[in-house]
Amino acid sequence: MAYNLLLPRRSIPVPIARGFTLLELMVVSAVALTLAALALPSWRSLLERWTLRTEAQALVDDLRYARTQALARAQPVSLCLSSNASVCGSGSEGSSGWLVFVDPDADRQLGQGEFVLRRHEAGSQRLLIRSNHARPVLTYQSTGLARAAAQTLTLGVSAQGGARRLICISLQGRPALQAQEVVSCR
Repeated sequence: MAYNLLLPRRSIPVPIARGFTLLELMVVSAVALTLAALALPSWRSLLERWTLRTEAQALVDDLRYARTQALARAQPVSLCLSSNASVCGSGSEGSSGWLVFVDPDADRQLGQGEFVLRRHEAGSQRLLIRSNHARPVLTYQSTGLARAAAQTLTLGVSAQGGARRLICISLQGRPALQAQEVVSCR
């Protein structure tokens, strides 16, 4: 029996490896984590500004709602700052939510027989709302005019500086959300 040694042997095809090595995956993960760590402080600041803008707009909307309800019901309607969204706060510091309620006796306090129209709890526990009045309650009379208007509400995300927004309430009771750069109402 004769063998032909000059003919090539049939080779078994070896599959080509596709994918990434462990070293390549570790390098890419390290670069991604480094970029994420660099972006985190600016992302937190952006999130605080968004939260502040959303809460400030919700407060302006509820002030407008209270004014509209006072006109529609022909009764006084009050908005008071509250730290727990169930009882009106007594001071002008550190509230994080508010209540809108019908106030037929116009005593600016949530009492028996007065029902809450809207209740707002802050989305962020760090949100602080301050008023320039000792008792942060705004009451709209049945005519739509505000009693003890010309208030300034300051919304902030923390007690130590940070982003702030102002809501200026005119003598007529119209709320206006000021631009982020504005530091006082005129």
